[in-house]
Amino acid sequence: MSQPNEENTSQHTPKKKRSTWDDSYEVRDVVIASEDVRPTGEKIPVKKDVISVEDDYSNYKFLKPKKSRHHHHSSSSDGKKHHHRKHRKKKMKTWKKVVLIVVSVILTIAILISAVTVFLVYKGRRELFDVDLQVVVPEEISADVQDDGDSIIYEGSRYRYNHDVTTLLFLGVDKQDLEGLNEMGTGGQSDVIVAIAIDVKYHKMTMIALPRDTVTEVALYTTSDGKYDYYGIENMQICKAYAYGDGKRRSCENTLSSVRRIFFNVPIQTYYALDLRGISAMNDAVGGISVTAPETIGDFKEGQTYFLHGKQAELFVRDRTHTEVDASLKRLERQKVYARSFLATMQSSLKKNPTSAIKLFNQSSPYSCTNLNAAKVSYLAKEFMFGGGMSTDIVTVPGSQGLDADGETPVYTIDQKAFFEQFLSVYYIKD
Repeated sequence: MSQPNEENTSQHTPKKKRSTWDDSYEVRDVVIASEDVRPTGEKIPVKKDVISVEDDYSNYKFLKPKKSRHHHHSSSSDGKKHHHRKHRKKKMKTWKKVVLIVVSVILTIAILISAVTVFLVYKGRRELFDVDLQVVVPEEISADVQDDGDSIIYEGSRYRYNHDVTTLLFLGVDKQDLEGLNEMGTGGQSDVIVAIAIDVKYHKMTMIALPRDTVTEVALYTTSDGKYDYYGIENMQICKAYAYGDGKRRSCENTLSSVRRIFFNVPIQTYYALDLRGISAMNDAVGGISVTAPETIGDFKEGQTYFLHGKQAELFVRDRTHTEVDASLKRLERQKVYARSFLATMQSSLKKNPTSAIKLFNQSSPYSCTNLNAAKVSYLAKEFMFGGGMSTDIVTVPGSQGLDADGETPVYTIDQKAFFEQFLSVYYIKD
């Protein structure tokens, strides 16, 4: 029997399939049965929260690895230092907040004080200068008064009223008590009468001293059950005008009316009356006053300089002899010396401490009666402090000292022409 050749064998016998990876391995055909291989019986639900590998990978968080620290000291020491740094930072933040709050409060207070001060200064200006002008000149003076005194023609020259002048009437009252009185003529006497003209335009203050014995018209009032009734007008010493009142406001207003008659009815609305016992308190409030005595009286020797404290100031201002006709004029000279020194000391104090004017005003209140208020004081203090300095001149109403017709009572007679010219120099501006 013949053997089959290789060609016939190759046609009937399938060739072995070899892997493309490695010829030493065989890859056999896998036949998948077509029959249903799904399990039978009860269905098992698929869990919905099964997480695949892809889900787990996508949810993986890549964290920055922490650097390892080499500790050369104990961990407790480093913890304390770290806590201290944190505490210090927190403390610094708290401190800054406190400073910020304090600064804000200070700024707010400063703004409020400035606003109040500006308001008071504005109000004080209006109260001191917003007045009606009705100047009246007696017939014996040849002057043409026009527009109620806004302009005056005198001896061929025209004078315009200076609306930047305000007048404060100062009264030094010889009365131990400024309480209300019920009897006519017992309200005390004003031994010191000074009209203080303050010119804020030219920064000048003129103190016009009016002798207490000056004879002028004084309104008389009677009292009944606390009511004041007008009794009439009588010529007498102006110091007695204060007696016809209540020892306070009414007495001040009555004296002011008499002074205005002498001053040709120029606007004078502000008054300040001081019981002479208060001189000592005011003197010590500014630290004492240095004076040189213009005459020998009591313990004071002419030409000697004294630094006054307490009761000494009152004695220097009040003392006078009653045997000399011109005793009141000599005392007036001492009062002028004291006033100059007092004003110089007060202005120096104002420059160092702007509130010293209010302080002085408050300390004198137990001894005083006035219609000055905080607005007026604030405005005047501002002018004294920031007005570029204020020159001061102290003059006396010109006239002559003598006795009345009976030769008993001292009287002072004003030289009307000379006083009118002095009046024009203070209150008017010559064109």
